[in-house]
Amino acid sequence: MAIQKFADEVMADGPSGYWRLGERLGSRTAADATGHGHNGTVTGGVTFGLPGFHRGDTAALFDGMTGRITVTNAVPNKQDLNPTRITMEAKVRWDGPTAVQQRILEKQSYVGVPQYSLSVQSDAHVLVELRMRVSNLTIVNATSIGVVALRAETHVAATYDGQVIRIYLNGILDTVKSINTSEVDIDIKEDESDEVALVIGDRYDPPGASHRTFNGLIDEVALYPRALSAERILAHYQAQFAEQVMFQYAAKFVCGKSAGEVVAPGVYFTAVNVHNPTDTKVRFRVKIAVAWPGLKPGPVSEFHEAKLGPDEALEIDCPDIFNPEIFKFPEPQADFLKGFVVVESEVELDVVVVYTAADRDGQVETLHTERVPPRRWQVGTREV
Repeated sequence: MAIQKFADEVMADGPSGYWRLGERLGSRTAADATGHGHNGTVTGGVTFGLPGFHRGDTAALFDGMTGRITVTNAVPNKQDLNPTRITMEAKVRWDGPTAVQQRILEKQSYVGVPQYSLSVQSDAHVLVELRMRVSNLTIVNATSIGVVALRAETHVAATYDGQVIRIYLNGILDTVKSINTSEVDIDIKEDESDEVALVIGDRYDPPGASHRTFNGLIDEVALYPRALSAERILAHYQAQFAEQVMFQYAAKFVCGKSAGEVVAPGVYFTAVNVHNPTDTKVRFRVKIAVAWPGLKPGPVSEFHEAKLGPDEALEIDCPDIFNPEIFKFPEPQADFLKGFVVVESEVELDVVVVYTAADRDGQVETLHTERVPPRRWQVGTREV
């Protein structure tokens, strides 16, 4: 899927932390996909499981008031979350202004002073803040020329290479602000207190203090220990539009009691088993294509939508095929049918068919299993 291509591009650039925010509804933890262990703890108004972007996985909704994800493994203050050069990246859906600027992410030096941050201001412009020693200790900043879309997706990225802050909106360079004539590091505070923790969707504040919570969806947050090039930022953005691949499975079925005119007399059963081998929920659809003898095409049912959670499985059997509440045909069907169960999915599934046949006494005479290989094509074409 396009969302996996986006993730592959992110991981190819070696992020220090990558929070995909695709957790299940009700989760109180946000996993770091890099394997570095920078997992976050959810507090306040954060809701997982909302539809993400570009046929992707899910995203997290922040309520604009109390929601935040605190990267608890930033305490003690881990070195890889203290870059001297930086890229901050996320996909967001901004749902409008609140009384304050809204953080996409921030790591503070101490309460009220950002070490680095990426925000959306009330006028929809993106704000970057960095702490460094230019003349004494200074907070430098840059504001985007363009704005994030209201209630629509925007890909936001900001970089600092030691001299220049650059802001990118939807893969395109928007703002260039020179900070120094020679390279200066982002200043790092050596501390192990909670106030220096990295926070997604807000900033760290002690209990009772005001929040700067994001109002809207945040997805695919990444932090890098260097300034990515314009080419790499654009590659990330374009990856989410990669051609979507569909997988189709056509499983032969034989169902019902045969008088012997087409197949041998007996009672035939077919069970099509579908398994989701991934660790995320998948949606797919199923239809029935009936085959008539004599080189005559049979009717095709409407698609029936289905879903499976991680590692779940279901079965499509003969009672399902004959059930008009599941598969709707233009006209009633016979008591004995042959044809294909057609499964279409955006991810590759395990599809295995079990065939059995019984004699007139109802005893099983034959049993056969078969794994169905997928057919692939890009959406909008039928090219394999």
